[in-house]
Amino acid sequence: MNSEETLVEGGRVDANAVFTFSRDDMRRTTISLRGYGPYYSVDSDMGYSRTKISRYGESVPLAVSETRGILPDKITFAGQERQRLRSWLKFSTLTLFPVTFEVDGKTYIWRSTADGKLSLHTSSSSPDSSIAWFTASQAVINNGTTITQVAHLTLRPEAIEIQDVAIISFLILEHKSRISSPPPQGSDGGQYIYYF
Repeated sequence: MNSEETLVEGGRVDANAVFTFSRDDMRRTTISLRGYGPYYSVDSDMGYSRTKISRYGESVPLAVSETRGILPDKITFAGQERQRLRSWLKFSTLTLFPVTFEVDGKTYIWRSTADGKLSLHTSSSSPDSSIAWFTASQAVINNGTTITQVAHLTLRPEAIEIQDVAIISFLILEHKSRISSPPPQGSDGGQYIYYF
């Protein structure tokens, strides 16, 4: 996990996990666990219509997301039948957010702030209390030099418990959010930012 870890009862880690993105493209990137290296790989076909989300180095994807234009989007989880994306992610009627999904009978909610930042909440938590949040890449001037801080997703222990589902849902929703609105002011976020 992150630099400060505390093992608690049941083997759960009581710390935040920070996942960084090799490029600011939610459809083609490597996601690394800060301090540990690559954890997930995300790859899409040339038309960005089919995206595979896998554990880094594994050939069988955790999920395959299909964007189908005017037809309903689909998702296939490893070992499960292909389904409509809206069967898993429950979108609002008139706007993209909030979006809800369930894991083991517990409801989770992705929200978007006024400045376009995504955060994940449990149904029992207050809107101010997030269990995961995204920080877009941004340019920072340090001693006269411009440095790009990479985009990252921070997960609290409650989100680490559903880590794969949190990552998969985030990738889909961040991409949908980007194509429905311009990047936030002051962000270098875009579909083709590379980090070296």
